[in-house]
Amino acid sequence: MFSQNDYYDQQFANCTATSQRFSDIEFEQCQFIECDLSQSQFSSCRFIDCEFINCNLSDLSWHYSSLEEVSFKGCKLNSIVWGQVNWPQLALTAPVNFKDCQLSHSSFYELPLKALSMTDCFAKDVDFRHANLAASDFSGTDFRDSLFHQTNLSRANFVGATQFNIDIKNNDVTCAKFERFEALNLLTGLDIELVD
Repeated sequence: MFSQNDYYDQQFANCTATSQRFSDIEFEQCQFIECDLSQSQFSSCRFIDCEFINCNLSDLSWHYSSLEEVSFKGCKLNSIVWGQVNWPQLALTAPVNFKDCQLSHSSFYELPLKALSMTDCFAKDVDFRHANLAASDFSGTDFRDSLFHQTNLSRANFVGATQFNIDIKNNDVTCAKFERFEALNLLTGLDIELVD
């Protein structure tokens, strides 16, 4: 599998390549559908304008691969250290987006991913500390047990998001959007008592 050095406008469906190592491959405008690539490693690969649909990518290692305009839909992306990706230095918006994905036990620590789209996802125990996620869309995502500390969440959309624990003293939530009821979660770090 993936024996060539570059692929353009290819579709990979129902492929299984677990615990494999792939290096120096470029994928452009490729689609991966219902593939199982869990526990594999993509080393110094490049993904440009690619789409992953209903794939299992848990425990995947990106190992200095670059992701440019890559979308993940309905994928399992658990236990991934996203800091291994070779992110573009001057990107104005995040080069990836997630829709209806599982992202639990992953890390986005210190990443500059402005305008990230992570909608309708399950993101339990995810590390977002020190990340720049300004103007991101987190609508409909479950953030139970996830870590936010000195995270830039200014202008972020949390409408429909649940279970988040964001200390407003240690995170930038300027102009962020929250639903009224869920916004009560923002008060938990203030050591105050709420009464009806």
